[in-house]
Amino acid sequence: MPYTSILLFNKMVEIMEILSIAKEKEIAVYDVKNGWDLNGSIQSKVMAMVFSIASEIERDLIRKRTSEGLKVAKARGVKLGRPKGPGKSKLDPYKEEIIALLKTGSRKNYIAMKYDCTPALLWNWLKKHNLQDIKVEY
Repeated sequence: MPYTSILLFNKMVEIMEILSIAKEKEIAVYDVKNGWDLNGSIQSKVMAMVFSIASEIERDLIRKRTSEGLKVAKARGVKLGRPKGPGKSKLDPYKEEIIALLKTGSRKNYIAMKYDCTPALLWNWLKKHNLQDIKVEY
């Protein structure tokens, strides 16, 4: 049995389990758009299997189209992924204010909270800009 067939079978089994549990707990499952009642009868089980097979086929088609599109883009020389380089930070516009706060002795946690970022982001930003060793001025 090929890998995709095993995967498809597992998904169908999971769907059947979900419908079985829903029936045990007296939960009604409806397809509102098409007006189907998935109540655990033979017909509803067949419909659920058809839905699961159709959705699995659609996922495979999407996966295949995406990988083919990425291959074509790569062949054209398009660079994929995040751009390389330092990038911009949301803290950049506040550089002078942050330096002033550090010089007056403000704690890094307070500064991170003030500019709505995590302490780790602030620490990395300070390190990137060589500002981690600012001393308090009296």
